Formats: sequence, C-alpha cells, structure tokens
Amino acid sequence: MMIAANKPPAFGLGAITNCFGCCGYGRGPYQKRKLNSRTDHQLHLICGSCYLPKENREKPLGEDAHFICHDAQTIGVADGVGGWARKGVDAGEYARGLMNHAKKTATDITRSSAAAVDPRKVLNEAYANNAGVQGSSTACILSLNKERGTLHAVNVGDSGFMVFRDNMCFFKSSTQQRSFNCPYQLGNCMGGDCPKAAEEFEVEELRPGDIIVLGTDGLLDNIFASEIEEVIVAYEVSGQDCEDLASYIANLALYNSLDKYNVSPFQMEARKAGREHVGGKIDDITVVVARVLASTT
Repeated sequence: MMIAANKPPAFGLGAITNCFGCCGYGRGPYQKRKLNSRTDHQLHLICGSCYLPKENREKPLGEDAHFICHDAQTIGVADGVGGWARKGVDAGEYARGLMNHAKKTATDITRSSAAAVDPRKVLNEAYANNAGVQGSSTACILSLNKERGTLHAVNVGDSGFMVFRDNMCFFKSSTQQRSFNCPYQLGNCMGGDCPKAAEEFEVEELRPGDIIVLGTDGLLDNIFASEIEEVIVAYEVSGQDCEDLASYIANLALYNSLDKYNVSPFQMEARKAGREHVGGKIDDITVVVARVLASTT
C-alpha cells in the first residue's frame, strides 16, 4: 500500500510527531545485551514484511532484498549499493542473490540439525554462493535460539534492527560506515568487504511479546525509534498482525522520506558529518517485523 505524499498514514493515533530520542548504539565487533528477565517457555517468532522500492522505471524491483524462513526462525535484509549503476550494474541482483542463498542455507541447516541456526554461517555460505554475481550490498541476518531465548545477529553495513519491549526500544544495533553514507558492503570487487567484517550481536533472555524490527537504511535513515514506539502502541491496541505493522512502519518511513521539512535521522547524521541535508532521504525501504511468542509445544 502506497500513501499520499502530503498525508501521514493513519493507524488509530492520528499524526505521529517527530521525537528525536533514540536508543544507545553499542560498539565493538561483538555485542551482548542481557536483560533482567527470564522465561521458562521455549520461544518462536511470527514474522511479516513490507518492501517499498523507490520509483525507478529502469529498476522496478529496486535494490533491497529480504527473506523470512519460519522453519529456521531466521530473517534477513540486504541493500544493494546504488553506486554500481554508474557501471551499468544492478546491485539489486547481488542483494537478491545474497538473500536467496541465505534463505536456502538457513533451511538446509534446519533440515540437517536440531541446533539453532548460526547467522554468521548463513552469511558466510550465502556470500560464497553469490560469488558469480556482480555488485555489492549491505546485509543483516537474525536468528532465534528457541531453547535459550536468545537473538543472534550479524550485520555488515548500515542496515540494522531494534528490539522493543513494553512499547519501548531497549536495543538498537550499531551500523558500520567508513564515512558518512559510505557503508561497509559485501561484494566480489576491489575494496569489497567479506563476511568476517560483520559485527555480531547477541540479545539474551527475550520474552513473549517482544517485537523485533529489522530494516535497511531506507527505514533507519527516515524514522526514529521513538516513532516506532508510538506505532507499536497503536498496534497493540488494534490487534493487527506483523505484516500490517511492517506495512505501517514502512509507509511512515516513506512519508518521512518525502517530507522536505521533516527532521530525519539522516539529516542529523549529515549535520554531525558537516554536510548539509534537509528532510528525509528517498530510498528503497524494507521492513521485517518479528514478534516473540511462547511455543505451545
């Protein structure tokens, strides 16, 4: 569902005001967040997604890609680097190939073993199997360990995820950039990164009701965590499913990206880097939402 550029999407709360607070970023190659809560239940994820490619007649599929593998309890997003267009290469093909291989790898791991999926292994194999495709992309892959109640993630570049509990963001992954708007990127080209560059995250002791929002930079550059918190409040009241929530978040990010007067995360980061940018950033927008539930068996 697309929205009018001059009207924010409605979800039962009216217009959402800009709020510039955000969660703290962690640093370092491996981050672990342990919460003061435990659950005796095995957990599982239910997921939904929304993809809004920016208008481009030459590349109607855009340059983002994602996957959801319910059996493997694994999700991922990738964002093809647009600079390849200057060389006549559609980086979206690289991103789509990477995510297709990632889904297949996660599925194969689940079929061969009862152990939780290791997202770093998924990323390594997807990268190796995508070697014949030109281009490069960012990537972020998350997997749930159902027995331990732990979320394990790897990230290369400026895609990322947030985890919400009781309508509040308590974790936001950091991004990897060499300079402003120049993210780390997986690729088979000179200067491209390999999976060992990925930053690794572990969020321990998830509990039923937690909500995970995974997205490409088209989401993260255009929406603050506090705005998503307001959306989740409305979502909890309405009883909508994960796909509906992903659609609303994506459309709000789209609205913000087209608003020349909106103070966006991208604008604030530009200012920190000494650059001038006003409003949102028009881009492909991918959102995957996962809700943590207690397993019945």
